[in-house]
Amino acid sequence: MKKEDKSLAVDALKSAIEAQRGAVIASFRGLTVAEITALRKKLREADAEIRVVKNTMIRRAAEGTPFGNLSESFKGPTAIAFTHGDPVALAKVMKEYVSGPAGQKITLKAGFFEGKAITDVEVRALADVPSREALLTRLAGAMNYPISRLAQVLADGPRSFATVLESVREKKSEGPAAGAPPA
Repeated sequence: MKKEDKSLAVDALKSAIEAQRGAVIASFRGLTVAEITALRKKLREADAEIRVVKNTMIRRAAEGTPFGNLSESFKGPTAIAFTHGDPVALAKVMKEYVSGPAGQKITLKAGFFEGKAITDVEVRALADVPSREALLTRLAGAMNYPISRLAQVLADGPRSFATVLESVREKKSEGPAAGAPPA
């Protein structure tokens, strides 16, 4: 590779590092073209991409950035999956892929989330977090519950009051003799 091409590749990696919202670093050996293509397809669906990178180039691109804290992970065959969307979705896809049939050929090394380097164990834990949409749904349900409960209590109030009035009316209609104690 020519020196100009290397500097262009480093610049492209720098821009990918700056644009990412999360990343997962993986080691791979023996992946077939079909397997890496399947992984790329799943990652595209999650608004992410994977790049096979030379370790020296990614080290140069990461210098001076918080991503540089991951430099010890840049050993052996290295692939980096970047996301431009939800980092949890990226972690889920990578964990699912590692747990699948091609899992023996790819290993999670580390990750990068919210400006911090994380371990492979933390990447797996991140994958277990519900998606953003699921969390927002839970939040909306939790916020809606007190309001709907208040509406239910307010609606039950007049019904309960009406029931009490009805029972009082029935007692009065039975007459004073029915409710009076025997003499």
